[in-house]
Amino acid sequence: MLRSWEAEPDIEVRVLPPDDVRFFKLPDGRIALVWGDQTIVVGKILRTLPITDPWRYLIVYDAEGNEIGIITDIAELDPTSQAVVREELERRYHMPKVLKVLSVERLPQTGHTRWRVETDEGAKEFVVPGSEHIYTSRYPRIFLIDDQGNRYEIPNFERLDPRSRRIAAPFI
Repeated sequence: MLRSWEAEPDIEVRVLPPDDVRFFKLPDGRIALVWGDQTIVVGKILRTLPITDPWRYLIVYDAEGNEIGIITDIAELDPTSQAVVREELERRYHMPKVLKVLSVERLPQTGHTRWRVETDEGAKEFVVPGSEHIYTSRYPRIFLIDDQGNRYEIPNFERLDPRSRRIAAPFI
């Protein structure tokens, strides 16, 4: 028997009514959603507009990867649910800010680049798999995604110190 959130795929958007849903943490750290008489283990919560509107239009998936529905605005949830969802999103979308670029080197035969940087969380070293993992569409704000899926932000490339700009520019 299909559960209500596992209905046949359609083009209808299933909005999670903020007055009828509650999110909470299970003892093992996973998140659960209570909706009506159903308790659903949440697999992930994703942002549809992670940069321009990070707290609205959030897609909720169950543990098997099925879409449950969309939270239109986190502010409409009860305070406990807001805290649970906010914590999950901040964990998933954690993004240290690059303050200084110490070195960037192209790795032989792969096209990958190894970045050594100083961030707001201390020194980091990571590998960016290719130019498709460097997002410049919001320049001078730049995003880097490493080979582990971690995200880094250069808030304003133009405001980096001259040495950092000179080091990073050939790879941006």
